[in-house]
Amino acid sequence: MKVLKLSAQGLPQSWISLEEAVLHYAADEVRWEAGGEIAVFHGGHNAITGEQSVITVNSIIGTKGVPSINPFDLRPSLTNSKLFTRDRNVCAYCGVDHHETELTREHIIPFAQDGQDHWMNVVTACRLSPPNHSLPSRVGGCIPMRRRVLRHFWTGKDYEYGLRVRIYGRTAVGRVRGQS
Repeated sequence: MKVLKLSAQGLPQSWISLEEAVLHYAADEVRWEAGGEIAVFHGGHNAITGEQSVITVNSIIGTKGVPSINPFDLRPSLTNSKLFTRDRNVCAYCGVDHHETELTREHIIPFAQDGQDHWMNVVTACRLSPPNHSLPSRVGGCIPMRRRVLRHFWTGKDYEYGLRVRIYGRTAVGRVRGQS
């Protein structure tokens, strides 16, 4: 089980283990807490009062001090699931909406031509689409007369606020979560 560690201002810092959360509580670094109680730790007994120490850990804690991580400087990792969400499960070749199990990652500039595996160089494609190394006249799948998504313009803020995509020379703005 993990605890969401936030800065005192509420900016996400990291997911931490219960043990790390207990260390923050014991060092009196927890400014505020939210969410429900997820664990109770019982410690030793006080030699003078005989009272046992107890630390209750909440699912979200806000810690004192200056944040060590600025989440706006972070770039989201590239996974197929996030890519499919960005592209709304639509194949860049045929323009058809597919289930996630029918999709794959396609590189705009292939690895063989020094293409890289990053957000600006990948699109969602259905498994029927011909890969970059196959012949364009492949029968039985999507024939890419022209890629529907010509280029993705991706910045760190686009992950949060939206995505600009050039479709046939026009710029469309779409939300990562939800339809627009």
